[in-house]
Amino acid sequence: MTNYLALMTAVTALFAGACSAAENPAPQAAPPAPVAAKPAATGPAANPAAHVSAAPAGTSSGGAHFVQAPGTGSLTFSFMQAGAENQGMFRQFATELDYDARNPTAGSLKVTVQTGSLDTQDKDRNDGLASADLLDVNKYPTAQYVANSFAKRAVGKLTLHGVTRDLRIPLELRVAGANYELSGAVTLKRLDFGIGQGDLQATDWVGNEVKVRYKVPLVRSK
Repeated sequence: MTNYLALMTAVTALFAGACSAAENPAPQAAPPAPVAAKPAATGPAANPAAHVSAAPAGTSSGGAHFVQAPGTGSLTFSFMQAGAENQGMFRQFATELDYDARNPTAGSLKVTVQTGSLDTQDKDRNDGLASADLLDVNKYPTAQYVANSFAKRAVGKLTLHGVTRDLRIPLELRVAGANYELSGAVTLKRLDFGIGQGDLQATDWVGNEVKVRYKVPLVRSK
């Protein structure tokens, strides 16, 4: 069970995001201009404030709806087991962002993750994590993060394994050609979401913390 427990910490990742499949609209108008450019941080954790880079040339301010570009994005996780770092990913997740640079506190973000899409490069481990003993993907097929403010960071709630908790996530919104790229990182605790009860609550062999990292190209849909 230690391998299953180790990988189970990954499940708490969905922030990071996140996913029922997003619609795949073709990019239309370029995205709105952010309020102001800020220096690039060494990473999302280094700068807890939401960071928005300068807008692409020719764009104007105003609210807009963005979705994850089809076939793109990464949602990865890492955790400690027996003193060694292990990694995994979710292959299916979707992102929706509403953002107005003139009123960032009114923005919203929704990231939905298909829990059964976890990939640890080992079929037996994947099957164990998906079972009713751990992730129980039949009962909880998705995890979802919903935020309704971007004043300094994404402020919202993560629902995972039937448990909903408040979660603030540092984010960066960067220009990517005529569109944007959303990225960030956050550390979660698997036990906060009831993942690993009884003997599985022990953290001496498998750590409680899970680091989640995400990077998502966004295209304007309307």
